[in-house]
Amino acid sequence: MFYAILKDHLPEMMSAYKKERHGDSRFDDAMDLDREIRQQFAAIAQELERKVSQHGLEELVEKAGKLTKNASVREWKRVIRNTLGVDLMDDYYNGEAYDRALRKWIDENVLKIKSIPNEALDEMQGIIREGYQNGRTIRDITKEIQKEFGVTKNKAEALARDQVSTLNAQLTRMQQEDAGCEEYIWSDSGDSRVRDCHHSLDGKRFRWDNPPEMWYKTKSKGIVYTGRRCHPGEDYCCRCVAIPYFNLETIDIPIQQADEV
Repeated sequence: MFYAILKDHLPEMMSAYKKERHGDSRFDDAMDLDREIRQQFAAIAQELERKVSQHGLEELVEKAGKLTKNASVREWKRVIRNTLGVDLMDDYYNGEAYDRALRKWIDENVLKIKSIPNEALDEMQGIIREGYQNGRTIRDITKEIQKEFGVTKNKAEALARDQVSTLNAQLTRMQQEDAGCEEYIWSDSGDSRVRDCHHSLDGKRFRWDNPPEMWYKTKSKGIVYTGRRCHPGEDYCCRCVAIPYFNLETIDIPIQQADEV
C-alpha cells in the first residue's frame, strides 16, 4: 500500500525535478522545487493516513495481540498439565491485569506502525533534495527511493516479529510470577542464528526480578557489556523462551476443581 501510493506520485515529482533542471519558467529557484516536493509528500502522507484508517489498523493490531495471548495461554496450560499433572482454570487468564497489558501493547504498536511511513517519507524527501543539490539523475534518485522503501519494508516486518515476541515474553512472565514461579530456565532456539550472548545463557537459571545483562563480542575488545538487562524474548528479535522453574514452596496454581473437570 505504501509503495503503491508513492509510485503514483513519483512521476509528477520527477517531472517537476526535470523541469527545474532544464530551467522551466514555473520554477524560479530550488525553493520552488522544494515547495512542490513537500506538497507532494504531504499529499502522500494524507492518503496513507486515510488508507490506514480504512484498513482498521487498531483492529488488526488488536487481533494479532489476542491471537498471541491465546496461544500463550494454551502453551502455559500445556506446560502445567505436562509438568504438574493438573489443569488450570479456563478463564483465569482473562483478568484485568492481562487486559491492561494487552491494551498497552496495542496502543504502543499502533503508534509505532503509524510512525514508520512518516519517517520513511522524511528519508525519501531528503533523497530527492540531496539528489537535486548533487546533480543526480532522475533514474538514480528513483532507484535510491526504491532502495529506501526496501529498508522500510524490512524494518516493518522486523518490528512485527519483534513486538509479537515482546508481548509473548510479557505474558509469560505474568503467568509464571502469578503461579508463584520466581525463577526460570533460559532456553535458546538451538540454531545458528542464536546470539553468542543468548547461547551462553542457555540452560541457566535466573530470577524474574534479576534479568541477566546482555553483551556482544568484538575482535578488538572481546566481550562488551551493554548495560541492558533482558529476560527471554525481551531483547531485539529474541526467540529464546523462559522455562518455568517450579518451587513447591512458592507455587500457586489456579487449578480446576474436581467437579469442573
